[in-house]
Amino acid sequence: MKGKKIAAAVSGGADSMVMLDMMLKEGIKPFVINFEHGIRGEESVIDSEFVAKKAAEYGLECRVVALDAPGYSAARGIGVEEAARELRYREFDRMLAAGEADAIALAHHMDDNAETILMRLFRGTGVKGLTGIADRPGFVHPLADLTRAEIEEYARENGIEFRTDSTNSDSGYTRNFIRLKLVPTIRERFPGFERRLKRLSEAALEIDSLLEELKTEAVPVKGGYELKDEAFERPIAVVKRSIADAVRKLGITRDMEAANFEDVIALYKSEVGKKVSLPFGTEAHRESRSVVFMRPFEADDAEYPFEIGGKYRFFGTDYSFAKVSEVQKGCFDAGKVPSDAVVRLMRGGDRFRRYKGGDKSLGDYFTDVKYPVRLRKATPVLASGSRVLLIFGSEVSDELKVDENTKYIYICKEGEQ
Repeated sequence: MKGKKIAAAVSGGADSMVMLDMMLKEGIKPFVINFEHGIRGEESVIDSEFVAKKAAEYGLECRVVALDAPGYSAARGIGVEEAARELRYREFDRMLAAGEADAIALAHHMDDNAETILMRLFRGTGVKGLTGIADRPGFVHPLADLTRAEIEEYARENGIEFRTDSTNSDSGYTRNFIRLKLVPTIRERFPGFERRLKRLSEAALEIDSLLEELKTEAVPVKGGYELKDEAFERPIAVVKRSIADAVRKLGITRDMEAANFEDVIALYKSEVGKKVSLPFGTEAHRESRSVVFMRPFEADDAEYPFEIGGKYRFFGTDYSFAKVSEVQKGCFDAGKVPSDAVVRLMRGGDRFRRYKGGDKSLGDYFTDVKYPVRLRKATPVLASGSRVLLIFGSEVSDELKVDENTKYIYICKEGEQ
Protein backbone atom coordinates (compact mmCIF):
# COMPACT_ATOMS: atom_id res chain seq x y z
CA MET A 1 0.00 0.00 0.00
CA LYS A 2 3.01 2.29 0.23
CA GLY A 3 3.17 4.97 -2.42
CA LYS A 4 -0.59 4.95 -2.93
CA LYS A 5 -3.38 7.24 -1.74
CA ILE A 6 -5.05 5.21 0.99
CA ALA A 7 -8.26 6.20 2.73
CA ALA A 8 -8.58 4.56 6.15
CA ALA A 9 -12.20 4.15 7.25
CA VAL A 10 -12.08 4.95 10.97
CA SER A 11 -15.13 4.80 13.22
CA GLY A 12 -13.25 5.45 16.45
CA GLY A 13 -13.73 1.89 17.70
CA ALA A 14 -10.90 -0.40 18.81
CA ASP A 15 -10.63 -2.16 15.44
CA SER A 16 -10.22 0.91 13.26
CA MET A 17 -7.98 2.75 15.76
CA VAL A 18 -5.67 -0.29 15.92
CA MET A 19 -5.65 -0.50 12.13
CA LEU A 20 -4.67 3.15 11.89
CA ASP A 21 -1.86 2.70 14.43
CA MET A 22 -0.51 -0.38 12.62
CA MET A 23 -0.57 1.40 9.26
CA LEU A 24 1.39 4.34 10.63
CA LYS A 25 3.97 2.02 12.18
CA GLU A 26 4.35 0.36 8.76
CA GLY A 27 5.15 3.74 7.25
CA ILE A 28 1.76 4.06 5.57
CA LYS A 29 0.23 7.51 6.03
CA PRO A 30 -3.43 7.40 4.95
CA PHE A 31 -6.05 10.08 5.10
CA VAL A 32 -8.92 9.31 7.45
CA ILE A 33 -12.59 9.08 6.50
CA ASN A 34 -15.26 8.88 9.18
CA PHE A 35 -19.03 8.52 8.81
CA GLU A 36 -21.60 10.08 11.11
CA HIS A 37 -24.64 7.98 10.26
CA GLY A 38 -27.28 10.01 12.07
CA ILE A 39 -28.25 6.98 14.16
CA ARG A 40 -26.95 7.63 17.69
CA GLY A 41 -27.50 11.36 18.06
CA GLU A 42 -24.95 13.28 20.13
CA GLU A 43 -22.94 10.14 20.88
CA SER A 44 -22.24 9.64 17.19
CA VAL A 45 -21.18 13.28 16.79
CA ILE A 46 -18.78 12.93 19.71
CA ASP A 47 -17.28 9.79 18.13
CA SER A 48 -16.62 11.71 14.92
CA GLU A 49 -15.04 14.55 16.86
CA PHE A 50 -12.80 12.00 18.61
CA VAL A 51 -11.66 10.58 15.27
CA ALA A 52 -10.96 14.05 13.86
CA LYS A 53 -8.95 14.94 16.99
CA LYS A 54 -6.84 11.76 16.85
CA ALA A 55 -6.23 12.22 13.11
CA ALA A 56 -4.97 15.74 13.80
CA GLU A 57 -2.62 14.38 16.48
CA TYR A 58 -1.21 11.96 13.91
CA GLY A 59 -0.91 14.77 11.37
CA LEU A 60 -3.46 13.16 9.06
CA GLU A 61 -6.19 14.68 6.92
CA CYS A 62 -9.65 13.71 8.17
CA ARG A 63 -12.97 13.84 6.35
CA VAL A 64 -16.15 13.46 8.38
CA VAL A 65 -19.10 12.56 6.14
CA ALA A 66 -22.63 13.02 7.51
CA LEU A 67 -25.15 10.38 6.37
CA ASP A 68 -28.87 10.01 6.96
CA ALA A 69 -29.07 6.24 7.44
CA PRO A 70 -32.52 6.32 9.15
CA GLY A 71 -34.02 8.37 6.32
CA TYR A 72 -32.44 6.18 3.64
CA SER A 73 -33.64 3.08 5.51
CA ALA A 74 -37.24 4.33 5.54
CA ALA A 75 -37.14 5.41 1.89
CA ARG A 76 -35.73 2.10 0.65
CA GLY A 77 -37.60 -0.20 3.03
CA ILE A 78 -34.41 -1.79 4.35
CA GLY A 79 -32.83 -2.13 7.79
CA VAL A 80 -30.81 0.72 9.28
CA GLU A 81 -27.67 -1.46 9.28
CA GLU A 82 -28.00 -2.20 5.60
CA ALA A 83 -28.84 1.42 4.82
CA ALA A 84 -25.72 2.64 6.61
CA ARG A 85 -23.58 0.14 4.75
CA GLU A 86 -25.02 1.06 1.34
CA LEU A 87 -24.43 4.76 1.98
CA ARG A 88 -20.83 4.15 3.11
CA TYR A 89 -19.98 2.08 0.07
CA ARG A 90 -21.64 4.58 -2.23
CA GLU A 91 -19.18 7.18 -0.90
CA PHE A 92 -16.27 4.74 -1.13
CA ASP A 93 -17.10 3.97 -4.75
CA ARG A 94 -17.39 7.67 -5.55
CA MET A 95 -13.96 8.36 -4.01
CA LEU A 96 -12.34 5.55 -5.97
CA ALA A 97 -13.99 6.58 -9.24
CA ALA A 98 -12.95 10.20 -8.72
CA GLY A 99 -9.35 9.18 -8.02
CA GLU A 100 -9.47 10.64 -4.52
CA ALA A 101 -8.11 7.33 -3.21
CA ASP A 102 -6.35 4.34 -4.76
CA ALA A 103 -7.69 2.02 -2.07
CA ILE A 104 -9.96 2.02 0.98
CA ALA A 105 -8.60 0.33 4.10
CA LEU A 106 -11.33 -1.31 6.20
CA ALA A 107 -10.88 -2.66 9.73
CA HIS A 108 -12.76 -5.94 9.29
CA HIS A 109 -11.14 -8.84 11.10
CA MET A 110 -11.51 -12.61 11.44
CA ASP A 111 -14.47 -12.42 13.83
CA ASP A 112 -16.27 -10.06 11.44
CA ASN A 113 -15.69 -12.57 8.65
CA ALA A 114 -17.16 -15.42 10.73
CA GLU A 115 -20.19 -13.33 11.72
CA THR A 116 -20.75 -12.32 8.10
CA ILE A 117 -20.69 -15.93 6.88
CA LEU A 118 -23.08 -17.04 9.63
CA MET A 119 -25.47 -14.17 8.89
CA ARG A 120 -25.50 -15.04 5.18
CA LEU A 121 -26.02 -18.72 5.93
CA PHE A 122 -29.08 -17.96 8.04
CA ARG A 123 -30.50 -15.66 5.36
CA GLY A 124 -29.67 -18.09 2.56
CA THR A 125 -26.60 -17.74 0.39
CA GLY A 126 -24.60 -19.29 -2.41
CA VAL A 127 -20.88 -19.65 -2.99
CA LYS A 128 -20.37 -15.90 -3.29
CA GLY A 129 -21.82 -15.34 0.16
CA LEU A 130 -19.44 -17.89 1.65
CA THR A 131 -16.45 -15.84 0.51
CA GLY A 132 -17.09 -13.64 3.53
CA ILE A 133 -15.09 -10.44 3.76
CA ALA A 134 -12.35 -10.50 1.14
CA ASP A 135 -10.12 -7.99 -0.59
CA ARG A 136 -11.40 -6.82 -3.95
CA PRO A 137 -10.32 -4.08 -6.33
CA GLY A 138 -10.12 -0.85 -4.37
CA PHE A 139 -10.61 -2.37 -0.91
CA VAL A 140 -8.08 -3.88 1.52
CA HIS A 141 -8.45 -5.42 4.98
CA PRO A 142 -5.21 -5.08 6.98
CA LEU A 143 -6.69 -6.87 10.03
CA ALA A 144 -8.12 -9.86 8.14
CA ASP A 145 -5.82 -12.39 9.86
CA LEU A 146 -6.41 -11.11 13.40
CA THR A 147 -9.20 -12.01 15.82
CA ARG A 148 -11.11 -9.46 17.86
CA ALA A 149 -9.33 -10.70 21.00
CA GLU A 150 -5.91 -10.17 19.40
CA ILE A 151 -6.89 -6.65 18.32
CA GLU A 152 -8.13 -5.74 21.79
CA GLU A 153 -4.92 -7.11 23.30
CA TYR A 154 -2.87 -4.96 20.91
CA ALA A 155 -4.93 -1.91 21.92
CA ARG A 156 -4.22 -2.56 25.62
CA GLU A 157 -0.51 -3.20 25.14
CA ASN A 158 -0.03 -0.11 22.99
CA GLY A 159 -2.29 2.26 24.89
CA ILE A 160 -4.60 2.83 21.92
CA GLU A 161 -7.50 5.11 22.77
CA PHE A 162 -10.86 4.24 21.24
CA ARG A 163 -14.58 4.81 21.58
CA THR A 164 -17.23 2.14 22.19
CA ASP A 165 -20.40 2.25 20.12
CA SER A 166 -23.33 1.82 22.50
CA THR A 167 -25.37 0.02 19.81
CA ASN A 168 -22.80 -2.80 19.86
CA SER A 169 -24.63 -4.22 22.87
CA ASP A 170 -28.06 -4.04 21.22
CA SER A 171 -28.92 -7.58 20.14
CA GLY A 172 -31.86 -6.23 18.15
CA TYR A 173 -29.41 -5.73 15.29
CA THR A 174 -28.85 -8.98 13.38
CA ARG A 175 -25.05 -8.87 13.45
CA ASN A 176 -25.01 -8.03 17.16
CA PHE A 177 -27.39 -10.90 17.88
CA ILE A 178 -25.04 -13.32 16.12
CA ARG A 179 -21.98 -11.90 17.88
CA LEU A 180 -23.50 -11.63 21.37
CA LYS A 181 -25.85 -14.63 21.48
CA LEU A 182 -24.68 -17.25 18.99
CA VAL A 183 -20.93 -16.91 18.64
CA PRO A 184 -20.12 -17.45 22.36
CA THR A 185 -22.07 -20.73 22.29
CA ILE A 186 -20.38 -21.88 19.09
CA ARG A 187 -16.95 -20.90 20.34
CA GLU A 188 -17.50 -22.82 23.58
CA ARG A 189 -18.14 -26.01 21.64
CA PHE A 190 -15.79 -25.30 18.72
CA PRO A 191 -12.87 -23.16 19.91
CA GLY A 192 -11.10 -21.35 17.08
CA PHE A 193 -14.01 -21.86 14.66
CA GLU A 194 -13.31 -18.38 13.23
CA ARG A 195 -10.08 -19.60 11.62
CA ARG A 196 -11.85 -22.63 10.15
CA LEU A 197 -14.55 -20.39 8.68
CA LYS A 198 -11.81 -18.22 7.23
CA ARG A 199 -10.40 -21.27 5.45
CA LEU A 200 -13.90 -21.99 4.17
CA SER A 201 -14.19 -18.43 2.85
CA GLU A 202 -10.81 -18.76 1.12
CA ALA A 203 -11.91 -22.00 -0.57
CA ALA A 204 -15.22 -20.39 -1.59
CA LEU A 205 -13.28 -17.45 -3.02
CA GLU A 206 -11.34 -19.81 -5.28
CA ILE A 207 -14.59 -21.30 -6.60
CA ASP A 208 -16.12 -17.85 -6.91
CA SER A 209 -13.16 -16.64 -8.97
CA LEU A 210 -13.55 -19.63 -11.32
CA LEU A 211 -17.27 -18.91 -11.79
CA GLU A 212 -16.47 -15.28 -12.54
CA GLU A 213 -14.07 -16.41 -15.25
CA LEU A 214 -16.55 -18.87 -16.77
CA LYS A 215 -19.72 -16.74 -16.60
CA THR A 216 -21.35 -15.25 -19.69
CA GLU A 217 -21.20 -11.48 -19.61
CA ALA A 218 -24.62 -9.87 -20.00
CA VAL A 219 -24.58 -7.28 -22.77
CA PRO A 220 -26.46 -3.98 -22.71
CA VAL A 221 -29.61 -3.67 -24.81
CA LYS A 222 -32.27 -0.98 -24.82
CA GLY A 223 -33.79 -0.91 -21.36
CA GLY A 224 -31.58 -3.53 -19.72
CA TYR A 225 -29.08 -6.36 -20.14
CA GLU A 226 -29.31 -9.48 -22.27
CA LEU A 227 -28.15 -13.07 -21.91
CA LYS A 228 -28.25 -15.02 -25.17
CA ASP A 229 -29.65 -18.56 -25.14
CA GLU A 230 -26.12 -19.99 -25.23
CA ALA A 231 -25.57 -18.66 -21.71
CA PHE A 232 -28.20 -21.10 -20.42
CA GLU A 233 -26.53 -24.11 -22.00
CA ARG A 234 -23.60 -24.12 -19.58
CA PRO A 235 -23.14 -25.99 -16.25
CA ILE A 236 -25.85 -24.89 -13.83
CA ALA A 237 -23.46 -23.12 -11.45
CA VAL A 238 -22.14 -21.02 -14.34
CA VAL A 239 -25.68 -20.27 -15.53
CA LYS A 240 -26.64 -18.99 -12.08
CA ARG A 241 -23.55 -16.79 -11.92
CA SER A 242 -24.39 -15.32 -15.33
CA ILE A 243 -27.94 -14.56 -14.15
CA ALA A 244 -26.68 -12.96 -10.94
CA ASP A 245 -24.23 -10.85 -12.93
CA ALA A 246 -26.98 -9.63 -15.26
CA VAL A 247 -29.15 -8.54 -12.31
CA ARG A 248 -26.16 -6.91 -10.61
CA LYS A 249 -25.62 -4.78 -13.71
CA LEU A 250 -29.01 -3.20 -12.97
CA GLY A 251 -27.52 -1.79 -9.78
CA ILE A 252 -28.73 -4.53 -7.42
CA THR A 253 -26.14 -5.26 -4.74
CA ARG A 254 -28.12 -7.80 -2.72
CA ASP A 255 -28.19 -11.52 -3.52
CA MET A 256 -31.15 -13.23 -5.19
CA GLU A 257 -32.78 -16.28 -3.61
CA ALA A 258 -32.56 -19.80 -5.04
CA ALA A 259 -36.19 -19.63 -6.19
CA ASN A 260 -35.38 -16.57 -8.32
CA PHE A 261 -32.73 -18.47 -10.26
CA GLU A 262 -35.19 -21.32 -10.82
CA ASP A 263 -37.77 -18.83 -12.11
CA VAL A 264 -35.33 -17.39 -14.65
CA ILE A 265 -34.22 -20.83 -15.85
CA ALA A 266 -37.88 -21.86 -16.23
CA LEU A 267 -38.47 -18.62 -18.16
CA TYR A 268 -35.68 -19.52 -20.57
CA LYS A 269 -37.50 -22.79 -21.29
CA SER A 270 -40.85 -21.05 -21.83
CA GLU A 271 -42.33 -19.25 -24.83
CA VAL A 272 -41.35 -15.85 -26.20
CA GLY A 273 -43.16 -12.93 -24.57
CA LYS A 274 -43.31 -14.40 -21.06
CA LYS A 275 -41.77 -12.59 -18.12
CA VAL A 276 -41.07 -13.12 -14.42
CA SER A 277 -40.79 -10.62 -11.60
CA LEU A 278 -37.54 -10.63 -9.66
CA PRO A 279 -36.60 -9.01 -6.34
CA PHE A 280 -35.72 -5.36 -5.89
CA GLY A 281 -38.02 -4.04 -8.63
CA THR A 282 -36.51 -5.96 -11.54
CA GLU A 283 -37.89 -8.44 -14.06
CA ALA A 284 -36.77 -10.84 -16.78
CA HIS A 285 -38.33 -11.17 -20.26
CA ARG A 286 -38.14 -14.14 -22.63
CA GLU A 287 -37.31 -13.00 -26.15
CA SER A 288 -36.72 -14.93 -29.35
CA ARG A 289 -33.10 -15.88 -28.67
CA SER A 290 -32.35 -14.43 -25.26
CA VAL A 291 -33.53 -13.40 -21.80
CA VAL A 292 -33.44 -9.68 -21.01
CA PHE A 293 -33.14 -8.33 -17.46
CA MET A 294 -34.48 -4.86 -16.75
CA ARG A 295 -36.29 -2.51 -14.44
CA PRO A 296 -39.85 -2.02 -15.70
CA PHE A 297 -40.58 1.29 -17.41
CA GLU A 298 -42.85 3.60 -15.44
CA ALA A 299 -46.15 4.61 -17.02
CA ASP A 300 -46.09 7.98 -18.78
CA ASP A 301 -49.38 9.43 -20.09
CA ALA A 302 -47.84 12.69 -21.29
CA GLU A 303 -48.24 13.81 -24.89
CA TYR A 304 -46.34 16.50 -26.77
CA PRO A 305 -47.36 18.46 -29.89
CA PHE A 306 -45.51 17.33 -32.99
CA GLU A 307 -42.87 19.77 -34.22
CA ILE A 308 -40.58 18.83 -37.07
CA GLY A 309 -37.71 20.58 -35.29
CA GLY A 310 -38.68 19.28 -31.86
CA LYS A 311 -36.71 17.02 -29.58
CA TYR A 312 -38.33 14.39 -27.40
CA ARG A 313 -36.97 12.31 -24.55
CA PHE A 314 -38.44 9.05 -23.23
CA PHE A 315 -36.73 6.81 -20.66
CA GLY A 316 -33.26 8.20 -21.28
CA THR A 317 -33.45 8.08 -25.10
CA ASP A 318 -33.54 11.24 -27.21
CA TYR A 319 -35.54 11.42 -30.44
CA SER A 320 -35.52 14.08 -33.16
CA PHE A 321 -36.29 14.45 -36.87
CA ALA A 322 -33.76 15.04 -39.61
CA LYS A 323 -34.34 16.10 -43.21
CA VAL A 324 -32.91 13.79 -45.90
CA SER A 325 -32.52 14.25 -49.64
CA GLU A 326 -33.55 10.80 -50.81
CA VAL A 327 -35.82 7.94 -49.86
CA GLN A 328 -34.42 5.56 -47.24
CA LYS A 329 -35.64 3.14 -44.61
CA GLY A 330 -37.92 4.79 -42.07
CA CYS A 331 -38.43 8.01 -44.01
CA PHE A 332 -41.78 9.84 -44.12
CA ASP A 333 -43.53 12.75 -45.78
CA ALA A 334 -43.59 15.57 -43.23
CA GLY A 335 -46.28 17.38 -45.19
CA LYS A 336 -48.76 14.59 -44.51
CA VAL A 337 -48.58 14.85 -40.72
CA PRO A 338 -51.98 16.09 -39.42
CA SER A 339 -52.05 19.32 -37.42
CA ASP A 340 -53.37 17.51 -34.34
CA ALA A 341 -50.54 14.95 -34.28
CA VAL A 342 -48.80 14.38 -30.96
CA VAL A 343 -45.84 12.41 -29.69
CA ARG A 344 -46.73 9.98 -26.89
CA LEU A 345 -46.46 6.37 -25.79
CA MET A 346 -48.65 3.46 -26.89
CA ARG A 347 -52.24 3.40 -25.59
CA GLY A 348 -55.07 0.91 -25.65
CA GLY A 349 -57.10 1.16 -28.83
CA ASP A 350 -54.21 2.36 -31.00
CA ARG A 351 -54.29 1.18 -34.60
CA PHE A 352 -51.60 1.08 -37.25
CA ARG A 353 -51.67 0.68 -41.04
CA ARG A 354 -48.43 -0.72 -42.39
CA TYR A 355 -46.98 0.59 -45.63
CA LYS A 356 -48.87 -1.29 -48.37
CA GLY A 357 -50.47 -3.34 -45.59
CA GLY A 358 -53.74 -3.71 -43.74
CA ASP A 359 -55.06 -1.76 -40.77
CA LYS A 360 -54.81 -3.55 -37.41
CA SER A 361 -54.33 -2.89 -33.71
CA LEU A 362 -50.87 -1.68 -32.78
CA GLY A 363 -50.54 -4.63 -30.41
CA ASP A 364 -51.21 -7.09 -33.22
CA TYR A 365 -48.70 -5.32 -35.44
CA PHE A 366 -46.05 -5.61 -32.69
CA THR A 367 -46.83 -9.30 -32.37
CA ASP A 368 -46.59 -9.83 -36.13
CA VAL A 369 -43.13 -8.25 -36.36
CA LYS A 370 -41.99 -9.84 -33.06
CA TYR A 371 -41.34 -6.46 -31.46
CA PRO A 372 -40.05 -7.06 -27.91
CA VAL A 373 -42.87 -7.01 -25.37
CA ARG A 374 -40.65 -5.25 -22.83
CA LEU A 375 -40.28 -2.23 -25.16
CA ARG A 376 -43.81 -1.83 -26.46
CA LYS A 377 -45.09 0.52 -23.77
CA ALA A 378 -41.78 2.41 -23.74
CA THR A 379 -41.58 3.16 -27.48
CA PRO A 380 -42.90 6.59 -28.48
CA VAL A 381 -45.24 6.98 -31.43
CA LEU A 382 -46.51 9.85 -33.55
CA ALA A 383 -50.29 9.68 -33.44
CA SER A 384 -53.43 11.48 -34.47
CA GLY A 385 -56.12 10.32 -32.10
CA SER A 386 -55.89 6.52 -32.06
CA ARG A 387 -54.20 6.40 -35.48
CA VAL A 388 -50.49 5.69 -35.11
CA LEU A 389 -48.57 7.34 -37.94
CA LEU A 390 -45.00 6.58 -36.95
CA ILE A 391 -43.39 4.17 -34.52
CA PHE A 392 -40.14 5.79 -33.43
CA GLY A 393 -37.15 3.72 -34.43
CA SER A 394 -39.32 1.17 -36.22
CA GLU A 395 -41.82 1.78 -39.04
CA VAL A 396 -43.81 4.47 -40.82
CA SER A 397 -47.51 4.07 -41.54
CA ASP A 398 -48.95 3.96 -45.03
CA GLU A 399 -50.53 7.38 -44.32
CA LEU A 400 -47.12 9.10 -44.26
CA LYS A 401 -45.55 7.26 -47.17
CA VAL A 402 -43.30 9.20 -49.50
CA ASP A 403 -44.64 9.57 -53.07
CA GLU A 404 -43.99 11.63 -56.22
CA ASN A 405 -45.63 14.70 -54.65
CA THR A 406 -43.51 14.68 -51.50
CA LYS A 407 -41.54 17.89 -50.93
CA TYR A 408 -39.91 17.25 -47.56
CA ILE A 409 -38.54 13.84 -46.59
CA TYR A 410 -37.63 13.26 -42.94
CA ILE A 411 -36.48 10.39 -40.77
CA CYS A 412 -36.70 9.86 -37.03
CA LYS A 413 -33.33 9.70 -35.27
CA GLU A 414 -32.64 8.36 -31.82
CA GLY A 415 -29.64 8.29 -29.55
CA GLU A 416 -28.91 7.94 -25.83
CA GLN A 417 -27.03 10.64 -23.95
